[in-house]
Amino acid sequence: MVSKTWFVFLVFCEQMESKFGSNMRFRQTPTRHCSPPTGSVDGGIVVEDGGGGISDLTTLTWQVALGSTLCYRFKSETSSLVGTVEVTYVSLKSIYSMLDSYQFPLVHSSVQCLCDCPGGHSQCDSQTNMCANISNCASYYNPSVRSSGCFFNFLQLSAAMCCSIQVLPASRERYRAVHLAVPSIMAQFKTVYKNEEGEVVDTRSYSVDLNSGSTIDWDVTLQVSSPGPTTLVPPGWYVVPDHPSHRHTLLAGLNVNGLDGWDINKLGWLKAGKKGGVVTSSLEQLVQAFVPTVENCADGRYGGTFTKGAKIDRLLVEGQKRRLTDVYPFIGDVRVWRRHVEMEHKESPLLALTLQHRSKVGVVVQYSSSHLSDFTGLLYQDSFSHLHLNLSLFQASGTITGVISGSRSSQSILLRLPLHPSNATRQVKLSAIQCRAGQVRVSLRPLSLQNVTITKHLPCVTENMRTFRSTPDIRRQVEASAVTDCLSCGSAWLHWLDPGHWLETAWPQARVVIMVTMAVMGMLVILMVCKMVRGVCECCGCASRKK
Repeated sequence: MVSKTWFVFLVFCEQMESKFGSNMRFRQTPTRHCSPPTGSVDGGIVVEDGGGGISDLTTLTWQVALGSTLCYRFKSETSSLVGTVEVTYVSLKSIYSMLDSYQFPLVHSSVQCLCDCPGGHSQCDSQTNMCANISNCASYYNPSVRSSGCFFNFLQLSAAMCCSIQVLPASRERYRAVHLAVPSIMAQFKTVYKNEEGEVVDTRSYSVDLNSGSTIDWDVTLQVSSPGPTTLVPPGWYVVPDHPSHRHTLLAGLNVNGLDGWDINKLGWLKAGKKGGVVTSSLEQLVQAFVPTVENCADGRYGGTFTKGAKIDRLLVEGQKRRLTDVYPFIGDVRVWRRHVEMEHKESPLLALTLQHRSKVGVVVQYSSSHLSDFTGLLYQDSFSHLHLNLSLFQASGTITGVISGSRSSQSILLRLPLHPSNATRQVKLSAIQCRAGQVRVSLRPLSLQNVTITKHLPCVTENMRTFRSTPDIRRQVEASAVTDCLSCGSAWLHWLDPGHWLETAWPQARVVIMVTMAVMGMLVILMVCKMVRGVCECCGCASRKK
């Protein structure tokens, strides 16, 4: 069987050489943009079925690049069938299923506190419940805070502080956390079948899963056997702004809680529940993360901060938020749907594409000519250390090949442009190219019969990497809970008895009662002193008269 197949293959090659001059000829055509051929014709294969019937098949194995089109004309050697086949590698996508998903807001805190000076009327102890029936609230108690402003501050006694710490959504804006699974890699092809007159007989689009491979049973059997790209976005948790204008924006580099995670040092510890409510767990973490600060306990000037890691009263931009397309530059576009995410790749390895005709045919491969008048550009390295060659091409068309040479290495590139010459811009991702004296050497050559190469030295532009930032503590100025209008609070008495507050224009009920009480007590003291003086005087007068 092997010898018979080899013999038929030789006969097939001889027949092709006699008809087409060589095993294959590359004929230019001005009607479509056909990419230059990269592959070979395997030849004829003799197939014998179970009934003893023998048929001849013709197979073509081709390497297809993303965005390229394979064009060839065939003619059957056993019938009058003549036509043209065009196969275009349209796109490459990674399809991620969502394992889990939930919505969450950014967190805002509302804190109210009481500060008890030492020796005053105690309003704050370990049993004080400042939250009452407030939802998503934790009670805070600290028996040892600074007694600044208190009467017995000189004795270095500690004051006590009680607080209610409530967490609320910072705004109506929501974010969506999504957990992506291992992706499926889908390659999309478009096939066009034309007759001898160039009329389109059939046009179809196919999506092939490269993880499993696939065979397309068309008029020409088409089989893809490549494993697909090796550079993929890793599975894990990502964040999507839940806003119509940003719902297809995927954010990477954020520390996100899982579906059952409630760590306040990660995003998503306060989750959006049903009917617009919010849900959280382990509110004791708020107590552990709250650090009180006291400026004047008697005056009601005290506040607090949350530890730097806590995701409270912080904007999302303060973190390491980055668009996924910035972190993974090989991704060109992202589409986020309800149960899956589609990521379209900007680059792809060559895919092995096998086409098989059900009869022995002669093949003439076609490709479009290319043109390039001039170009300019620069080599740009962004803050994420990604290298990009930004090119402006003038009167360019077809397929352009090039070489970028640095001080220690070089890299080849391939550009595919529309059929008709026009001005265009392209951005090409590069690997580690070292600039020489702030420049790189770029040579571009259009694929044509004329061997014309344009070489230029382009400048290098480098953006500095990000540096660390020292984020200051976010001081939360808490409310004094009307401590200056509390008759039973020792701090209120100390506040209004302080001469520094006697000229204040505010007259709350507590101040009126305290002042009236102190005035009455002052009058009583004066009367008592007067009586004592009078009594002393009378006693002294009596003694003098007796003498």
